[in-house]
Parts: sequence; C-alpha cells; structure tokens
Amino acid sequence: MELYQMAEEQTLVGLLFSALEKLNEERDTIKPPIELFMEWIGTVVQIEEQNKCVNEAAALLTRLFKQKGHRTCVLKGQGIARLYPQPLRRQSGDVDLWVEGDRKDTIKFLIDSCYGVGKVLIHHVDARIIDGIATEIHFLPCYSCNPILHRKLQRFFKRHSDCQFSNYDNTVGFAYPTLRFNAVYLLSHIYMHFLYEGIGLRQIVDYYYVLKKLSEDERRQAATDIKEVGLMKIAGAVMYVMQLVCGLDDSLLVTKPDEKRGKLLLDEIMVSGNFGKYDERLKNRDHKNRILFNLVALKRQITFFQYFPLDIISIPFFKVGHWCWRKWNGYL
Repeated sequence: MELYQMAEEQTLVGLLFSALEKLNEERDTIKPPIELFMEWIGTVVQIEEQNKCVNEAAALLTRLFKQKGHRTCVLKGQGIARLYPQPLRRQSGDVDLWVEGDRKDTIKFLIDSCYGVGKVLIHHVDARIIDGIATEIHFLPCYSCNPILHRKLQRFFKRHSDCQFSNYDNTVGFAYPTLRFNAVYLLSHIYMHFLYEGIGLRQIVDYYYVLKKLSEDERRQAATDIKEVGLMKIAGAVMYVMQLVCGLDDSLLVTKPDEKRGKLLLDEIMVSGNFGKYDERLKNRDHKNRILFNLVALKRQITFFQYFPLDIISIPFFKVGHWCWRKWNGYL
C-alpha cells in the first residue's frame, strides 16, 4: 500500500506495475493484496487508454497547425514516452505543443481559429482546442527567472529549433525533440519546477531514459551543451539521484554527481511529489491570491539560497517584471 501510494504521488503507477510483473515472473515473492492488485490493474488500463487518447490528440493538433503553415513539436510527455519499454504505461499529462513563430502571431492564430485562449505566460498559453485534452501552446520550450540562464537557454533552443520541428515521426503523427535537445531541455524543465513549485520522480525517470539512449558522441556533446547554458549545478544534483534511485551506470552520466545538491533534490522530490502537489508546506497556498501564493512559495525557495543563490535572488524580480509585462500587453 505504501509503495502504491508513493507511485501515485510520483505518477509512476504504470511503470512500477511493470516492475511488479517482472518480479513475479522471476521469483514468486511479491504478492500484493488482491484488492490492491485489482485496483492497480484498473489504474494501469486507464493510463494506457489515456495515453492513446493523448497520442491521437497530439497528432491531430499537429495536423491542425500544419494546415495553417505552422510547424510544431510535442514537448515532454508523448515524445519521451517513446523511450520507455512500455510507452503507454508512462502517465501522461497535457499536450505541450511548441509552435514555430512569433508569440503574437500564434495567439492571433488561436483566436482567429476560434480556439479557447486562457492564461498567457512568457513561455506558453493555455488553449482549449480538443475537448477533454488540456493543451499548452508553447512560444518557448522553457524559461528561467535568472536572466543570464534564460538568455543562454533561448539561444540554445533557437539554434536547435529547426531540427526539432523537422524531427517528425510517421508512426505517431507528430514531431518530438531529439535526444541531444532533450538532454538540455528536460534538465532545464526539472530545474524550473524544482525551484518554483516542486518536481517528481517521473521527470527524473524521463531524463534517465534520455541518458540511456544517448550515444557516446551525443553524451559528450550534451555535457558541453549543459555547461555552456549554465546548468551544471542542477546536472550534478540530478546525476546523484540517477545513481542512487535509478542505478544509472557511471559511464552514462553527463557530469560528476553532486552529493550535497543531490540530497537536497531527492529530499524535495520525496516531500513534494509530482509538481509539488503533495507538499504539506504548500498545502495552504491560495492560487487565486497571487501575492499569498508567491510569498508561501518564496519561503520554500529561500532554503535553496546557499545552493543556487543567483536563481533564488532573481525570482521576486522576475515575478514583478513578468506581471508588468503581462499587464502592458493586455494578458491579465
């Protein structure tokens, strides 16, 4: 029951069920209560069916934008799932669609197409295009409150954007990022959520499969890319978790593990769960009251100052600047 609860908090129910099946095949020692076993099976079936729906939605979205001359790339979920031994058992979320082009042009296209447009942020807008499927239309793959890191990330994304939009997979009907791109992008995504709200083990497992699939040349290049954009500190922390939790071989790491930051990251993962949804420290945060929400989040972030000082200092300044930017452009 504890394992199942942990799997739910970390959105790894499908993946751990596959492990449970394998253990039962190898040695008949793992026997959960029949009620739990049946519930687990039912959840896995739901995960597989949801993945089929999200895959179809990603392909449909790709076609809709292509008809209007927009190239797209599906970030994270459905593309990363292709790296898993059983892709349909990776728990899916919404569809994150990176659309080539200017932010204002993309928003105009959504409005002109009579699609529902929600909250506009610096890197994406919530869109209601397909019933039952939450969709985020990305102008930028990811962002950072740290202006130096943000600028370096955007240069990397822009330099490699054409390759991502061109990486179309006929078997699924949409494009998704290359391994080299994901080695930087997923790491930046982990870092962003770790600092701002919390991160779960599912994102760590995603990155594990990227590292497993990289060739030797790609691994060396990824290490260079990570250093150039300025993500070495969080990379060292993630490598520590990779070794301790995922058992990743030393030869597959992109940098030396950082035990100090790695323990901090792992503690936060276990406390906060998937995207901080199970963090008791943030249980009273009120999303409708943005000032209170940011103050509660900042209290948590201050504890990271000694490990990531520049990024923590940048957060309140970015929040104010981002609000002013949204107000100026009529996005509030």
